[in-house]
Amino acid sequence: MKNKNLPLIIGIALPILFIVVLSVVIFAPSLFVNPAHNFIYSSGDGYYGDDYYQNTYKVVSGRIVLDPVPPRYATDVKRKEAPPLYLYDVTTDSSHQITLAEAAQYAVEAGPSSPDGYTVSYDYGHNGIFELFGSDSSNRGYFVSKDSKKRKLNGLTTADRYSGSGFKLIGWIK
Repeated sequence: MKNKNLPLIIGIALPILFIVVLSVVIFAPSLFVNPAHNFIYSSGDGYYGDDYYQNTYKVVSGRIVLDPVPPRYATDVKRKEAPPLYLYDVTTDSSHQITLAEAAQYAVEAGPSSPDGYTVSYDYGHNGIFELFGSDSSNRGYFVSKDSKKRKLNGLTTADRYSGSGFKLIGWIK
């Protein structure tokens, strides 16, 4: 029994199948990005960098402490004590500001990688067909990644959203 509509069915089914397979290949890896550790970061003024603050932060013996910034110039005037600290919750994909005293209560591990191998980095949003037809700024931002899998961090608060230079990961909570 021959079906006269078989070429029509194949002609319609193949593009739909191609779209479904391509969607699975593109979006499935982000479903498996599940870091187990929250992290603490600072988000300062990306334009001035460390010169805008008297102190930054570092991890000493598993705790976050102030780290004085030496002035670069003799006439350098520091304007603020230290950049604000934030706690990022990876399960709710959100962050909130915390104080240094609150941050010091957590046992942290300095980065760049979490204890389970994840890293946070800024991506400039490359896309398009083989990256030939432009890029979309909605794909720009911070991502948590491990191996070739990555997921966008939508709840990240940063002062400099254009270049990502205001973000500094301080440590991963153990």
